[in-house]
Amino acid sequence: MFEFLKNKKGDELKIDPQLALELSDEAEDLLEDNEPKKAEKQFRKAFEIYKQLNADEPEKFRSELAHCAAGLGSVYELLEKYNDAYEHYLIALELYKELLSKDNDESSELLAETYCNIGDTYFFRNKYDDSEKEYKNALEIYIELVGKNCDKYLEDVAYCYDCLAKSSSGKEEYSRSIEYYEKVIEIYNKLIADYNGSQADDTSIDYNDELAGVYGDIGYIYSCCKNYEDAENYYLKAAYIFKTLASIDPEEYSESLISQYEDLAALYEDMGKTDLAKEYDKKSQTL
Repeated sequence: MFEFLKNKKGDELKIDPQLALELSDEAEDLLEDNEPKKAEKQFRKAFEIYKQLNADEPEKFRSELAHCAAGLGSVYELLEKYNDAYEHYLIALELYKELLSKDNDESSELLAETYCNIGDTYFFRNKYDDSEKEYKNALEIYIELVGKNCDKYLEDVAYCYDCLAKSSSGKEEYSRSIEYYEKVIEIYNKLIADYNGSQADDTSIDYNDELAGVYGDIGYIYSCCKNYEDAENYYLKAAYIFKTLASIDPEEYSESLISQYEDLAALYEDMGKTDLAKEYDKKSQTL
């Protein structure tokens, strides 16, 4: 039986689509303000209203119900309740599948996003084979969307490859991880080359930030494999980009540059290059 939620006065929550929409919107705002526990309450209320509405009028409120389920998944993921997140993402997934239309890119995008979210819940529980499967499901959809919409979804493709790289790394399949990271690098180099904005443009900065992060990730993998020369190469590439970004926006990127200098200092220590280790340790402390 459907159990009505209670409001603060103890009355039954009104089964009204406008109220559900307001609750859902409020939950979204609370999530943006990093208030997941408060967002959970509002999403839960909206979810229960839409669940009743959907039971009375199947299909009419299916999209809204899926949105609230996905919202609850995001809340539980932030709260590190990964089993709960998985259960709600799964509800959203089934609803998005029912809404899927070959002519509707938005439905495909939501489905792919949910596959990624489910992959995350596996990843954070160290279930790397399962996370890899879900990321590949998302990747397949995004690649199809890129084929239909040129470069619009290239960043999403890069994100999936990045997730696959991390899953492979979790399984200590480092060669495969590097292969995935190289695909991410290829995409961001293309996006940067194709983008006509100025160096200080927000989009260009974001692309370079992502690229630097991947260089750093590959460097870390090589350092774990004691392939120090390749690790040095990628760490230096990351440091160069972060140094450029920090000159544009010190408040945003100085910490990233410091972290990269610290990685280089540790690497040179492992390599027995004490002078360089001291040099980069000093750089990390003087920013």
